[in-house]
Order: sequence, then structure tokens, then C-alpha cells
Amino acid sequence: MTRSSHWRREASRPFQLLQNELSRFLEGYLQPGPFGGSEPGPTDLHPTEWTPAVDVYETPDEMIVVAEIPGVDPMSIDLAVTGNVLSLRGVKEAGDLPEPLLQVRERRLGAFHRQLTLPHEVDFEKAQAEANQGVLKVRLPKRITAKPRTIPIRPS
Repeated sequence: MTRSSHWRREASRPFQLLQNELSRFLEGYLQPGPFGGSEPGPTDLHPTEWTPAVDVYETPDEMIVVAEIPGVDPMSIDLAVTGNVLSLRGVKEAGDLPEPLLQVRERRLGAFHRQLTLPHEVDFEKAQAEANQGVLKVRLPKRITAKPRTIPIRPS
């Protein structure tokens, strides 16, 4: 009897290891960065059909987001900013060929929703966006914050 219970305990060991690794992976994905919260956690946790690739640049005056959106009508894209989170939402349509003719599908189609946490709050009223050949470029000026200043003390 001891041999069979030993075998059962050992057989469950790989599943315990797998469960521990999955838990560790999910905790690392859902929580802020390991270096004191310097990296924000992901905000695009809802699965969609596809996700556009993005690059984010920072200059002293603005944030620039470049997104690949081939085949998406730029007028159908919804851009929104809440605080320092940029939301990019739209739909990539299949085109004008009928579905019964389809033999192979490799292109990603359907709805997309991408949220990016920006390192600074932006002035959405002054934001500009342009699309050219399947590339969307969004310029987001940084919000001007009150600069620290000294207050002189007068002798009495």
C-alpha cells in the first residue's frame, strides 16, 4: 500500500509545479513592476480579435504614440484619454470578398481595443492624430503642471 500512495503523491507533483508556475506568471503580469512600481501593470486585459502593435515616444513636451492599423478606416477609430490612459478602439473589416470563397485566413480581423498607460498626464484638447498608409500617429502634449517656486520671506 505504501508504494501506491507514494506513486499517487509523485504523479501529482508535475501538476503542482505547473500550477505554481502559472500562478507566479499571472501574479507578475497583473501586478506593477518589480522595481517599486516603476512599471505600470497592463490595462488591456480584455481579449479581442487582434491588437495593433504600438511604439511610444517621449519628448520634453509631448508623448507620441505610433500604432500599426493596416486595413482599418482611420475615421472609424475611437481615441480617448482618461487621466494618463490612452484608449484606442476600432474594427478591421474583412473586405468585399464573400466568406464562402475563403480558402485560407491569415489576416487578423475584427474588433480591437488597446489601452496604454502613459507616464504623464496629457492635454487631450491639444492632441493631434494622423493616419498614413496604415500607420496612426497620435501626438499628445504633456499637461502643464504648476512649477515649484519659492516664496520669499520678508523680515518683520
